[in-house]
Amino acid sequence: MLIFSNKNPKISKCFADHSQDVANCYEKFEEFFKILFSENPDKNALQSAKTAVDTFESAADAELRHVVDSMSGAFLPVTRKNLITIVQCTDEVANECQEIVREVWLENIQVPTVIRKDLLDIISITKGQLVILYDAVGKLLNDYKDLNDNRKILDDIRAEESRVDGIEAMLHARIFELDLSLCEKIYYKDLLENVCNISDIIEDISDQIQVMLVEREA
Repeated sequence: MLIFSNKNPKISKCFADHSQDVANCYEKFEEFFKILFSENPDKNALQSAKTAVDTFESAADAELRHVVDSMSGAFLPVTRKNLITIVQCTDEVANECQEIVREVWLENIQVPTVIRKDLLDIISITKGQLVILYDAVGKLLNDYKDLNDNRKILDDIRAEESRVDGIEAMLHARIFELDLSLCEKIYYKDLLENVCNISDIIEDISDQIQVMLVEREA
């Protein structure tokens, strides 16, 4: 479970609840693709994972509103606007997971075997990125000085995004080497880009945190 400290207990709890909903949504997103890419996908298990993604995405949306409400009158190390922007962007992670799963489910996408392992690698790396991001957000809210003094955690997020970029470029080239119609190639390219977009969202949030730290120095 992702836990924030208690210096701002009400806000910390709302952030922790939202982060857990997003993390759970991503966990089920990964589970969905692992089932999909298994040798004999269980249709019921696949539907169960999809339903769980929808459930956690809805819970994250509800908790987002609680986060915003909890900030009224609170003393914070950074501005409310900054924190609201960050939580809105992290909420986009859950939104993106839901959209991708819905598309794959409704359109019964059959992903070529030769790109499945690397897609799962991207999903796994991005999950690690999300964990690092929430560590950074927790420091931003409750241990600002530590984050300001040691910003390597933000570099770690960017490093993981670069790993995703490298796999994405390789897979992009591989897709267009496959013996498929151009339409199919574009379809799989779009799926790849959508999955990788989650990593981009996380990197964008780390950049926002970096800007907040620099602005505070000015």
